[in-house]
Amino acid sequence: MIKKKSLNISFNSTFTLLLLLLVISCGYSPGGLAAHGQEEFTDDPDYEVFVVQQRWHTGIVFHTRDVDPDIWPEIERYTDRNFVDVGWGDERFYQATGDPVGLALRSMLFPTQSVLLVYPFNLPLRRSYGQDARIIRIPLNSDQFRDLTRYVSDSYMRDEQGDIQPSTIHGESDLFFLAEGKYHVFNTCNTWVARGFIEAGFDIRSFCVLNANQVFRQMERIPGSEYLRE
Repeated sequence: MIKKKSLNISFNSTFTLLLLLLVISCGYSPGGLAAHGQEEFTDDPDYEVFVVQQRWHTGIVFHTRDVDPDIWPEIERYTDRNFVDVGWGDERFYQATGDPVGLALRSMLFPTQSVLLVYPFNLPLRRSYGQDARIIRIPLNSDQFRDLTRYVSDSYMRDEQGDIQPSTIHGESDLFFLAEGKYHVFNTCNTWVARGFIEAGFDIRSFCVLNANQVFRQMERIPGSEYLRE
């Protein structure tokens, strides 16, 4: 006869594992990667950004030359680089090395401090992220691009003077900055990405967008979206 305590342990372990897989699932969906989008193409596609997924990271990549420093002042730190990748996640898990399953479970089960990862780089996207990364291009008009960059700027946690605050988990960081919002199982990096495009005016959803497959399905709904193959 199986004891009730054993059943409880088994259920709790299974439930925790399912939550873990829900959040960090980054595998490709079966089938082709062609984006279908809507029938109407975005009016006045003056700008482009890219949504990138590499292992557990999902972020938005901007051309630094396109960003207005009056909207996102910190972009001036990166004008010597071609691109900047911005992601949002749990402060400890995001900065850990290897596959920190314990930190992943902690960040899912308890609301935790979030950070922005802001990573500038020069190389073309495919060379920077590798052939296994999933990359989708999103065209935007000037209003959409402005609102998306404002969303990023507003995601920083700022002090009373309006200055951003570096994470200090491993000393003062020049890549990770304290962010607004708590990270938890229903508010992940993928939720943050989807919410940014909603703020930009696109008709997608962020509710229950928890893993990379779900956010990329939302990106495919944006008019003119297309996967970067090379």
